[in-house]
Amino acid sequence: ALRVLEDLPEPVIEDQQASAQWVFSLSEFAGQVARRDNAWCVQAINQNQFAQPTDMGEMRKRLANDCAAAANMADLQQVLRVERNRVMVSIVWRHLLGLAPLEETTKILSGLADACIDAALARVSAWEFERLGQPMDAQGQPMQLVVLALGKLGAGELNLSSDVDLIFLYSDTGTNTTSKGKTHQQVFLRVGQKLIEALDRRTADGFVFRVDMRLRPYGDSGPLVMHFDAAETYYASAGRDWERYAFIKARACAGDLSEGANLLSTLRGFVYRRYLDFGALDALRDMKRRLLKERKDTQDIKLGPGGIRDAEFAVQLQQLIWAGREPGLQAAPLLQILPELVRLNLFAAEQAQQLEDGYRFLRDTEHCLQAFADEQTQALPSSDDGWLRLALAMGFAEVADYQTALEAHRTQVQKNFAELIELPGSGEQEGNDEQWERYLTAPALAELGLTDPEAALQQLQRLHQAANRASVAQEGRDRLERLMPLLLQQLNNTLNPDVTLTNVLPLISVVLRRSAYLLLLAENPQALDRLLSLCGRSRWLAEQLQRSPMFLDGLLDERQQETLPSAAELQAELAQQLCPQGLALASVDAQEWLERLRDFKEQHGFQAALGQLSGQHPLMQTSNYLTYVAEAVLAQALAFAWRELEHRQQEDADNLAGAEVASFVPQGFVILGFGKLGGIELGPKSDLDLVFLHGLGVEQQQFLTRVVRRLLSFLGMPTPTGPLFEIDTRLRPSGRSGTMITSLKAMGDYYQGTAWTWEHQALVRARPVAGDPVLGEQFNQLRLDVLRQERPRHGLQRDVVTMRNRMLAQGQKAAEGSATDVKLAPGGIVDIEFMVQYLVLAHAHNTPELAQFTDNVRILDAVQGADLLPRATVEGLRNAYLALRTESHRSALDLPDVNRSSAILGEHRKLVRECWQALLGEAS
Repeated sequence: ALRVLEDLPEPVIEDQQASAQWVFSLSEFAGQVARRDNAWCVQAINQNQFAQPTDMGEMRKRLANDCAAAANMADLQQVLRVERNRVMVSIVWRHLLGLAPLEETTKILSGLADACIDAALARVSAWEFERLGQPMDAQGQPMQLVVLALGKLGAGELNLSSDVDLIFLYSDTGTNTTSKGKTHQQVFLRVGQKLIEALDRRTADGFVFRVDMRLRPYGDSGPLVMHFDAAETYYASAGRDWERYAFIKARACAGDLSEGANLLSTLRGFVYRRYLDFGALDALRDMKRRLLKERKDTQDIKLGPGGIRDAEFAVQLQQLIWAGREPGLQAAPLLQILPELVRLNLFAAEQAQQLEDGYRFLRDTEHCLQAFADEQTQALPSSDDGWLRLALAMGFAEVADYQTALEAHRTQVQKNFAELIELPGSGEQEGNDEQWERYLTAPALAELGLTDPEAALQQLQRLHQAANRASVAQEGRDRLERLMPLLLQQLNNTLNPDVTLTNVLPLISVVLRRSAYLLLLAENPQALDRLLSLCGRSRWLAEQLQRSPMFLDGLLDERQQETLPSAAELQAELAQQLCPQGLALASVDAQEWLERLRDFKEQHGFQAALGQLSGQHPLMQTSNYLTYVAEAVLAQALAFAWRELEHRQQEDADNLAGAEVASFVPQGFVILGFGKLGGIELGPKSDLDLVFLHGLGVEQQQFLTRVVRRLLSFLGMPTPTGPLFEIDTRLRPSGRSGTMITSLKAMGDYYQGTAWTWEHQALVRARPVAGDPVLGEQFNQLRLDVLRQERPRHGLQRDVVTMRNRMLAQGQKAAEGSATDVKLAPGGIVDIEFMVQYLVLAHAHNTPELAQFTDNVRILDAVQGADLLPRATVEGLRNAYLALRTESHRSALDLPDVNRSSAILGEHRKLVRECWQALLGEAS
């Protein structure tokens, strides 16, 4: 260090001497740059320029100007290396003096790489375009190379002496030749080669960054440069799971950044699967095995046990599995992802903190090792001097203290690595070697507890025949052979083995050609047990799984059942799924958008059913969940229909291209939810009672009508799994004879004038569910004004009883066995709902809080608070209502049980009918 200072042309001022000696003693690289670029170095030290991080904006501008002025490759290489070395010395200086946290070091290193790549690309592109011609796209616009960064650079986590992992692409084959007769591939290939030469070649000034191109499509054997269509085709047809892993950290770092971002958005479905991709499990296990093999060198802080790679893999594995459904995980930096993993209950807070602490310590150690000689090394020292230098650089006065801290961090990282990378099926389950054909006899099936072994035998024989078809791969047959003995043996543990087998075999048949699902179930006894339990209790869930086998991930992801998402979280999740980057309407394919909307609704409906069947979530939580899902779907469907028709009407392509969909809220229009939607009481198969309200002028009526028609088309479009929702609009003013959309004034006049009592009853459970919040509040006030009117008690009683009797007669006429219908039977759900509505209409004029809420349970709470009924009666009604609705939900999930329904009705009927008699003076 002293010799370096002596070799400088001017002395370092006294205030900076100690810092300079410290840095030059711990970094030979900094000393070499100081000797070679001595005038700059003295000036920078004496002016205390290293007290602040490098100004990245100024550096980018300076580098771009200097590179643009380079006359030839030698000049360009020198400009790049001098600037790189100066910034590197600043980074090393601040790191070794403890002035820079890890995030600053990696951010500036990554920014330096971006700037060097972009400036070099601009210069070599200009040279090659002049010589070979400028590539133009199909619209006649100039094209630029797109440079994608992966690995550490892609994540913005570059280290002091890291390679940069790059992929070169271009967006459009266009006319495919330039004005000088060269193909776009030829031109961009030459640009890519010259870019690597500018960055990677070692000269007297060193190198800029070592360039690694092995992550490109087809690896070393693939073309150096590829156009977008070819890349998309490759990843769709031949992309491997390790490439999905690599693309977690991908971003456009140079060249045409906008086109690069568009490509990555297109590839998002390849990287992040909306559901856990069971087919990737084997590949993930292989990556895990290879990672474990790399951990043999205990002196390597990257690849050794408890090293940097352990921490990275534990985190990125969770991203690969869950980020398709959790947009918050679709970010690259490890330190940014850890808190999100804790929030999602994928990591315990203690695990995340230990990983973060260990990762920071190891990355700082890595930088200290690389700062010494600007070498790509993660090897711990082999000499006493090396250990002393490292300990001092890390802020330890004694080598032993540093080694103790290092070992503690590596131990914690290794421990958490082992716990966090356990993959589904990693419990070394070997399966069952017996042949499942031995069960293909009636006596053998009878031993398993099946009461109709002959019927079961026929079902199993059909599955066996299906498995032996030529269209089923041998791998699928092998996996079926492994699974079936396990499945059949577990039938005895189910409530009804015959029903369970009948419901589960169609699913097994469906996934024969996607046999990774069979492997999943064979390797996970708990998942198999859960599947059989669900199929034995719900044919509806079994059919959902047949249609969408990807829902099987719910059998592994018990985390999903712990905490239900809020309305805001569901809105944000759906917006992200529909428009991942806040895409404009012109960028959204309507059919794909509708498929994503349907996937969202079906996925959450399935999760709600799982939670209810498992008993993990009570009725009201499940109803809230399903209601919030419906509200999210309605909001996005309305936004899309409105934007689409608005811009189709304007025929303004530029405006259309800038029209974001996901966050759009139309003004002057609102969707009102009545019935179960309005009452926040949706069940698994509930339809939606909708009314459409506007506060716009008459001239907008035609446009609004078209919006509603388009919205209803989205919601009711037939699909193999049925429409998104069954929609009922008959509760609008004047019913079927009324206009589809009503103005606020017309609605007020109707409810204040000619509306029937039953329509006022319906208004009790009405609220805005999507659209303009201001208009929604105006409706809420209108609703309160109507409900709080004073009404003649006798006439109100007569109207409520008349409507109830009419509903009862219709129910008896429509279906047999209505005596056990928990909804329509006397003493059932409708009786309680009518009594609640009567209480609101009869007493809200002097007990206004009765009209505040739209759900029956909170209205009953208000009834109790106002002492309108004895406390015991209110509690009895509340318990009856929740019990009857729970039974209604269970029946909707194909768990009908006449005896159970009858018993529940019998338990509560007496209290409900007595209360009806007391309130309304007539038994139903």
